[in-house]
Amino acid sequence: MTGADPHEQAELTERAPLLQSIEIPDEDELARQMAAQLADVLPAGSRVSAWRRGADYAALRVETGAGERLVLRVPLREIAPSAYDGTVDFGAVLEREAAAHRVLAEAGVPMAPLRGWRRADGAGRRSWMLLGFVDNDGAADLNDAQLERLGGVLRRIHEIDPPGSAQAAVGAECRPDQMIRRVETRVSALASRADVKDHRTLVEAATAVIAERAVSAPLRLLHMDLRQENLCYRGDELAAVIDLSNCTMGDPAAELGRMQAYGLLKPPLLAGYRGIDTPLPPDDVVAAYAADTYALLGLLGTDEFADRELVERGTAGLNWCRKVLCR
Repeated sequence: MTGADPHEQAELTERAPLLQSIEIPDEDELARQMAAQLADVLPAGSRVSAWRRGADYAALRVETGAGERLVLRVPLREIAPSAYDGTVDFGAVLEREAAAHRVLAEAGVPMAPLRGWRRADGAGRRSWMLLGFVDNDGAADLNDAQLERLGGVLRRIHEIDPPGSAQAAVGAECRPDQMIRRVETRVSALASRADVKDHRTLVEAATAVIAERAVSAPLRLLHMDLRQENLCYRGDELAAVIDLSNCTMGDPAAELGRMQAYGLLKPPLLAGYRGIDTPLPPDDVVAAYAADTYALLGLLGTDEFADRELVERGTAGLNWCRKVLCR
């Protein structure tokens, strides 16, 4: 979930009365609504049905009359407030995803084919993105070969220096100064909800480390959500990375910190990642950036899912970050 930039607030204020009132239907009702809304967009004879639902999006299954399988991605809310991330305009997020998709596909990153997208343009209508379905083996723990492939794809992403128009579209929400604010906001928010030991010490140490990165860290395209659920493998080959809602420009070390929090920053992944021109960041840099994601995981547990295990994972991760940063 990504907060809106200040210059977007005026547009959000204008759109909010129109879009915020849209109720969140169950998946079957959402499928019926989208089939009606996209009747002139989907191939003739298409059937839309419920498939998967996450915290922010539903993924609907589309089967065309010709037997092709597609995926229709729809935000559950058009505009949503967050106690720790500001106000999120999911139509704007889809627009950013489309820009990131073009850049990643052109760079040879394996992607699901993008068939079309559109922001909500009226009362009762929803933003949407239509993608080709990627056959895969399903989410599972990654073996060493799969982790190494993921490291290679991550390196390819971080080597991308997008044109100015694409950079403007995806923003730079993971540049060091932005990450300092996110660590402060999220760690403090979790500390107000759960037991985070010496959280001020952690925030101050992370701030000092990230501030040094601001001097020399390159800004590159980041995916920022390479969890198993967003990886499509066929055997050991990575067939596609999906869900570009967090794609933005930033310090590549910020994504390595996120991979640490996801439990994926292991030797096989690093073996695939090596070869990039810049050396791997030291442990304190990874820990400073990982604090953002550990705090986010804890907040998802307190605010979104009432999941004690997520809260404990977040607080334990922040304890690890503090120990690394303050040793």
